[in-house]
Amino acid sequence: MNRGRALAVAAAVGLVAAAAPARAALVETVTVNNGLGYVFGLDGSLPGRNSGGTREQIFTGQRAPTQSDLGVDLVGEAGSGSFFFLHNDYCVGGCSIASSTVITFSVTNTGPDAVDLRFDSLITPGHLAVVDGAPGRGGFEFSVIQRTRGQQDNVLYSAYGNASDEELRVGDDKFNSDPFLGQTFTDYGYGRVLDWSTTPLNLELGTLAAGATTQVEYNASYFVTAFGECSNIDSCNGLQVVFGDPRNNGSVASFARSLAVGDPVPLINREYDAVEVPYAFNLSGSPLPKLPPAQGPVTYDRPYDPLKLGAVPEPGTWMTLILGMALVGGALRSDRRRRLAA
Repeated sequence: MNRGRALAVAAAVGLVAAAAPARAALVETVTVNNGLGYVFGLDGSLPGRNSGGTREQIFTGQRAPTQSDLGVDLVGEAGSGSFFFLHNDYCVGGCSIASSTVITFSVTNTGPDAVDLRFDSLITPGHLAVVDGAPGRGGFEFSVIQRTRGQQDNVLYSAYGNASDEELRVGDDKFNSDPFLGQTFTDYGYGRVLDWSTTPLNLELGTLAAGATTQVEYNASYFVTAFGECSNIDSCNGLQVVFGDPRNNGSVASFARSLAVGDPVPLINREYDAVEVPYAFNLSGSPLPKLPPAQGPVTYDRPYDPLKLGAVPEPGTWMTLILGMALVGGALRSDRRRRLAA
C-alpha cells in the first residue's frame, strides 16, 4: 500500500475522562485480525476471506469474459488509545469482494475494588453506492459485543447496510433505530448513494469486579458482488461499500459519460483515507467525550479513472511527463558541464 497517503485524523479532545485513580488500576490490550478475498466472475458467488495484513490495497482489472474492475483498500491496525480503520470495497462489472476486521479490546481490573465502566469510541463515516441499477448486491454487518468469562455475550451495538438495485439503506434490527448520524440519500438518475457522518459510540459495560477481565469486540464485515457484463468499463454498472473517511476522488461515471448526462457527479470512489479512531475505557457517569467535527457526507466532484485495463495517459499527462523528462535531462547536462569546467 502507498504509505505516503495522508491519514485523516478524527481526534476527540477529552476522550479519556478525568478518572486517573481508577484508570491506574486498569490494564488494557488490543488485538486486530483482518481478512479479505476477491474473485472475478459472473456467478455472483462470494470469495472466502484469507488472513490479511494491517494495510492492504488492491486495485486490479480483468478483460475476459467481460471488462471488470475491482478495488480493495483495507486498513485495520490498533495501538494504545486509538486505531486506524478503513474498508473500501467496490466491484465494476463481474467480480466479488469480501473483507473484515475484528478488533478486540481487553481490560483487566487490577485494583482492589469493583468499577463501573463505559467504552467510548466512534464509528467512522461511510458510503454505499449503486450505479445504473447494477445487477448484484453489497452490504455490511457491524456489531460491538462484550465478552466476559462466565457470562453470556452481550451485543452492545449492531448495524447493517444493504446496497442493490432494489434497496439502498442502513438499519439496526436489534435496537430498532437509525444507527448512524447525518444520513444522506441522493438519487442521480444513473445511480444512487447513501452517506453518513461520524457517529459517537458510548457503551455501558456494567460492573467489572476486582481481578476480572472483560472484552469489547468490534466486528465488521463487508461484501460486494456484481455480475454485469461490460463491453466498456467506463460505462459499466457497479457497487461500493465503504467504512472510513469519504473523499471526493473517483467515480464510475467516466468524464465523457458525465458530460453526456450533463452532471459529472461520481458515485464510486477509489481514493479514501483511513481514519484514526480514539477509544477509552472510562468510568460510568464521567463526562462523555466531545465528538470531533463531522467528516461526511462529502461532495463528489471528480471522474473515475479505471485501473489495470490498458488505459493510456491523457495528452496532458503525456505532456507533463515529457516536460519532466526534459527538465531532468537539462539538469543532468548542466551538472556535467560544471564538473568538466572544474
